[in-house]
Amino acid sequence: MPEYILLLHKKKKFLVRKGSIANTHVGNIDTKDAKIGGKLMAGEEEFLVVKPTIIDLLEKCKRTAQIVMPKDASQIIAITGIGRGWRCIDAGSGSGFLAIFLAHIVGKEGKVYTYEKRKDFYERVKKNVEMCGVGDIIETKNDDVINCKEYGIDLVTLDMKGAEKIIGKMREHLKPGGWLVVYSPHIEQQIKVRQEMEKEGFGWIKTIETMQREWKSLGGYTHPLPKGIMHTGFMTFGRLINKV
Repeated sequence: MPEYILLLHKKKKFLVRKGSIANTHVGNIDTKDAKIGGKLMAGEEEFLVVKPTIIDLLEKCKRTAQIVMPKDASQIIAITGIGRGWRCIDAGSGSGFLAIFLAHIVGKEGKVYTYEKRKDFYERVKKNVEMCGVGDIIETKNDDVINCKEYGIDLVTLDMKGAEKIIGKMREHLKPGGWLVVYSPHIEQQIKVRQEMEKEGFGWIKTIETMQREWKSLGGYTHPLPKGIMHTGFMTFGRLINKV
């Protein structure tokens, strides 16, 4: 995959392929001699050269569908405790953002199997996975997750219509104590999901909503910004207790 670098300015940042010409708000920068930790100039403006984080890369990935936002994806980490070496199933892939986020956490010791039925979404996921450099961790499949063949899974994440109808099927693929997380913008679906989780031997069930509000401080006056990342979706978590 191409090597990317991030040019950090005090007000803006630019993700570019190393060796290319970066077109910034203050002029072009030739990055062929760029070194991590070094600095480049455009006119009188200075840019710090750093290695991009997974979030920097995701911000540049193209979207074909509504994504699971980082604020929501981070709650999956906080609640499940996902770590290095975990094996995960993710469906539907959408634009691949959640699968990429999970892959960054599980590392090369782990694996993420992401399922997407739509061919155009599947093709976009593959490109985003390649750009983020996690192709050796993520296995992208143009298929319905109902056909998955992976077992002993630590975590299943579902972001799809009808998720409540396959809770029993996903239980078969989880290891005892494994986690199931269902994302949906509608509380009606989450109510059905909770009911199915209870029937299928899941415990520690809870539904959450995460909202963020940024604050602005200027000239000694501080207040919340009038807009923020408010409702994006609900997530219901359950842990498999009774493995039949």
